[in-house]
Amino acid sequence: MEPTFSTNPVAALRWSVELFDDGNPIQFFLAAQRFDSAERTNDSLSISLTGDGLFGLGLGPNPPRRTGWTRCILADTYDVDRVGGLHASDYWDFYSIDTSLTHTDGDVEVLDDDDLIAEILQVHANDSSVWPGRLDIVSWYGLRDTQDNLVSLGALVRWESGYHVLASVVTVSEYRGHGFAQELIQGMVARARERGISWLGLGVSHANGAAQRVYTKAGFRLRANFTTYTLPEANVDDRG
Repeated sequence: MEPTFSTNPVAALRWSVELFDDGNPIQFFLAAQRFDSAERTNDSLSISLTGDGLFGLGLGPNPPRRTGWTRCILADTYDVDRVGGLHASDYWDFYSIDTSLTHTDGDVEVLDDDDLIAEILQVHANDSSVWPGRLDIVSWYGLRDTQDNLVSLGALVRWESGYHVLASVVTVSEYRGHGFAQELIQGMVARARERGISWLGLGVSHANGAAQRVYTKAGFRLRANFTTYTLPEANVDDRG
């Protein structure tokens, strides 16, 4: 019988693909250098990562839970307010896309003006999780209108796992509703494909239906509805 517990990250990644196919959230989150363990059942899987405490991620209808987790994200648990001593603190969804299956392009440019990027984020998306200056940012991309106004921007980020995500995607408030976000995302996916990046992921608030529609139209597939659980005094955003 195949073991159901492993301290080998290669085994954990193999299990994740067996259960949830390529492009699943565990592939994006599993940083080998911080991997602690994985435990699986016939239809569920959880992993634990070291760092600031012990972080857990669970996928499937009933993922095994570690009592030592100090923070975790679990799929499909919107009706569960507490996991042990951890309290529900955020509800968000994870999407991914196989860039090799995309064929659209977009007229996006590389942005290198950190002050301008920060100004736009501060005014139009102050709760963004990624800001200029982070070492894991591969590039910022932007989209301009016909009058050369910068109307939308976002970051391509490389996580510890080696997988890439889109983050801090924002459209300037007065330009929303005109398709700029859709064009930006398509352009960023195209630029990632040109870089040889096979999979892209992203996290979005469960309440942000407008953004979810943009990502779905761009070809992203919903992979998990997550709840973040933290200690009562903690306030951590795992969406990257």
